[in-house]
Amino acid sequence: MEEIVAPDFGESVFEASVGQWFKSTGDTVEVGEPIVELHTDKAVQELNAVQSGVIGTLLKQVDDVVRPGDALCEFQSTGSQRSVALDEEPVDEVATQEVVITEIDVADEPVADDAPDAEVVSDDADEDDNGYVEIQFGPFVEMPSTPEPTEAEEPLQSEPSLTTDIQMEAQVAAERERAAADQSEVDSQIAELRQIVDDKPVRRERLSRRRLTTARRMSQVQAEAVMTTTYNEVDMHEVIRIRRDFGPQFLETNGVKLGFMSFFVKGVLNGLKAFPILNSELDGNELVYKEYYEIGVAVASDHGLVVPVIRAADNKSFAEIETEIRGFTDKARTGSFALEDLVGGTFTITNGGVFGSMMSTPILNPPQVGILGMHNIVDRAVVVSGEITIRPMMYLAVTYDHRVVEGAHAVQFLMRIKESLESAELLMLAN
Repeated sequence: MEEIVAPDFGESVFEASVGQWFKSTGDTVEVGEPIVELHTDKAVQELNAVQSGVIGTLLKQVDDVVRPGDALCEFQSTGSQRSVALDEEPVDEVATQEVVITEIDVADEPVADDAPDAEVVSDDADEDDNGYVEIQFGPFVEMPSTPEPTEAEEPLQSEPSLTTDIQMEAQVAAERERAAADQSEVDSQIAELRQIVDDKPVRRERLSRRRLTTARRMSQVQAEAVMTTTYNEVDMHEVIRIRRDFGPQFLETNGVKLGFMSFFVKGVLNGLKAFPILNSELDGNELVYKEYYEIGVAVASDHGLVVPVIRAADNKSFAEIETEIRGFTDKARTGSFALEDLVGGTFTITNGGVFGSMMSTPILNPPQVGILGMHNIVDRAVVVSGEITIRPMMYLAVTYDHRVVEGAHAVQFLMRIKESLESAELLMLAN
């Protein structure tokens, strides 16, 4: 009996969960048939049969977390395998698996209850549930009678009064009763309020593995990186003018519209080449400078935010970049991203402006050390050549890992992007 194991999920993806089984124990399977669906934080991956056979015991159940190499189920082969032409190289199974992003319902990950119990510190005095110190009185001892002092004599010390002790005990008991009554009233009010809240209509939805993993990674980057953000504004007048004047010709020549994103990708490339520290990665005690430029572009989809990557962006023209971005938009709409579309970026651009965001603080996409945030374009009064005029302005934000990137470098990097966009015609001629 053989075993079917979880494949490698790609760079920076270390685990998945079992979404659903297409086959059960005892089912026959033919070459190419899907066996199981695996959910990662980036995509949904179907694992298909590479040979015919019979499914044995399922070793992992729905929602179980699996890592590359983990056994998923037992499998009895019947010998029929997918043929490979002699003049072709064997095809890697993982690379050929169809990856389709679909709406995912995944059970919450079990969270280990490893929080330490609260340490209880107490004083010598006993304390009741309401915070009052219990004063314990010992037995009273009858004191021997003494003759009353004469006028010439004064008592050296007055003896404790039995009446006073009884009054004190009664006072403490009364305080306890009042505190208990107050607490009972508070408990009653809380119960009443909770009942009101509980009666409100709510809808519960299981978090997908992508959302759970994204949350964990965000918490991780917040805990590990020293994220700092620098801001600037850019005059988009020149970019808008070029799109207006040359957009129709660009569309006719290249079959794709001239958008804003290609200008920003080119501007970022100018900045990364001038300040390569923003295109690096921290690996333990070493700083890894990446001498290639693969720019991630955040794209919103019905299934959440994904960051497909423009490969070898520095070697691509404006038209090639716009074509790739158009393809990203189509894939986001249909949920057809492949896993290789989403891994390996060296720097990321995110555009909250499409939703109307005026300003935001983007969060790093680890292990990258920099991310550029774009925002909406708003006509504002600015001073140009000593005169007040109305210009289309955009706020830009660069978040960077201050463990690696000096503030001066981040500011100059953002200034290089600003200058590139405000001289957009030169940017196009240079590319």
